[in-house]
Amino acid sequence: MVINKVRNTILHNNLIEKGEHIVMGLSGGPDSVCLFYILNQLKEEFELSLHAVHINHQLRPGAAEEDQRYAEELCHRFGVPCRVDVYDVNRIAKEKGISSEDAGRQVRYQSFFEEAKSVSEKNGVPVKIAVAQNLNDQAETLLMRIMRGTGTEGLAGIEYKRKDRSGAVIIRPLLDVSRAEIEAFCKENNLNPRIDLTNLEPIYTRNKIRLELLPYIQENFNGNVMEAINRLSRIAKEDKNFFSQRIEELMFRHCEKIRSEGRDCADSVSFPVEVLREQHPALRHRLIMKLFESIGLDRDISAIHLEQADKLLLDGKTSSVAEFSSDYVMKISYGSAEFYKKRDNWDESFEYDINMNGITEIHELNKEIGVRILRRKEWENVNSERKTLDSTSFSCSMSYDEIQKSHCRLILRTRREGDYIVPLGMKGKKKLQDFFVDAKIKKENRDRIPLLCLGSEIIWIVGYRISENYKIQNHTKHMILLEFYSKK
Repeated sequence: MVINKVRNTILHNNLIEKGEHIVMGLSGGPDSVCLFYILNQLKEEFELSLHAVHINHQLRPGAAEEDQRYAEELCHRFGVPCRVDVYDVNRIAKEKGISSEDAGRQVRYQSFFEEAKSVSEKNGVPVKIAVAQNLNDQAETLLMRIMRGTGTEGLAGIEYKRKDRSGAVIIRPLLDVSRAEIEAFCKENNLNPRIDLTNLEPIYTRNKIRLELLPYIQENFNGNVMEAINRLSRIAKEDKNFFSQRIEELMFRHCEKIRSEGRDCADSVSFPVEVLREQHPALRHRLIMKLFESIGLDRDISAIHLEQADKLLLDGKTSSVAEFSSDYVMKISYGSAEFYKKRDNWDESFEYDINMNGITEIHELNKEIGVRILRRKEWENVNSERKTLDSTSFSCSMSYDEIQKSHCRLILRTRREGDYIVPLGMKGKKKLQDFFVDAKIKKENRDRIPLLCLGSEIIWIVGYRISENYKIQNHTKHMILLEFYSKK
């Protein structure tokens, strides 16, 4: 009966396709052992290749080692390869300032992802990660979220299948099976799983809900509370799916990765303030959470955070900031709402003498700047064979004759006090600070924009403008061709 229920869950939610590789978490407890046994029973039907991962958290000396031996022996008996990772979870929790429960979860998923990547690279196919959360876990999770003040998104509970931001697909085939059914299944099949005695002690919030709150509700209010909570989850999932479709449309149309001048930066996105403002709060709040999720913050966003975001959007003042969890920030900048993570202890400054007929590596940016000195005819030939070299991109051409007249070293560096430029098409000097303001370049990016300089005079703000003083003219005999690009 349990195997049929799991098969139906797999088929109904499209969790597994034929011929896939599945990485399973195998703690040795009833849930993971049940999942391990059932997937082995379904292996031929779905043509699966199974891989197990066991984590020794070093939390229960002696018992942890017995759990490890049990998992290894079980895998050996079924012919399933078993990866074992050992972590000092208490030390990790202390170093990160988090609970041992959170630290344990982090190291488990780290090992799952690493094994999935290894299997995928070895076999050249995508890999799914199966974890053994069940019907009771769903109910416990929802109660925890309700007590923490979750929104309706949180009521959707644990997903049958989700794609992690690393790209790994996590599936939960036991999510329709109760803990009582799992324990009975293990007994019927003589699996003799390991029992973690700490799960029988009310020392964590989840344990208290499992051991005290749920039994109390069942006895005094609703004997079928587990089914009722899971019914609530299914209803909330329908609403979540509806909103998700609308959010995907808005993200596709309006979300942009923030261009981080001179440095690759995948963990920043922007979204038009006006588009956010015009959305109904129910949609806007979900959209803000999705924007943060896209850059790595997928937990711990509270109603207070969303109220701060609403206030920020209403005020709409450039440079106004709302702090979210774990150093993630929402900032208003010239009509856009920007979402990014603050970077600590980041030394932005650098300075390099330019190789005048070759390549200079800019290690801090993982970039290179290539230089060629060309006679006019050579330059015209090169220019005709490629797209026009535009000084507002990451390549440009300037007068080498004028550069030589300066008798200064050509330097690529970050900004300094007193820097100025005579922007192309303009007359007179302009302070670099004033150029940044007029060009609406964000404050957090200004210290890492590469500048090609002769002393305090900037001749190229990489990606923005060259100097009027060094433009190519009819009488120019020698040109300097510069290209700024990522290291190969």
